[in-house]
Amino acid sequence: MGGALTDIALEIEGVFDRAIVNAIRKRVRGLRRRMSRPGEWRVTIAPSETRGEWDLGIHGPSGCHLASFMEPVDRLPDAVERILRERLVSHATEAA
Repeated sequence: MGGALTDIALEIEGVFDRAIVNAIRKRVRGLRRRMSRPGEWRVTIAPSETRGEWDLGIHGPSGCHLASFMEPVDRLPDAVERILRERLVSHATEAA
């Protein structure tokens, strides 16, 4: 898959369990290796203003996307990986 890795800055708010934070970071690093989208990307995960929901913001050269979803904190790594794969990896594959 040659080429430079996509640069993804990750900001996680409202998650106080280090194991969950580390699992999210690991999943995002894994996705980054499979992406071939150029430019700098910023991903923000934070509690939503709606109780029990999370907001995942994706900011990149092509614009901004926001996904709101309900998941318990211990399932955030799976949810974040799924959403990022749907929004970034699958779209990059389709464009290639």
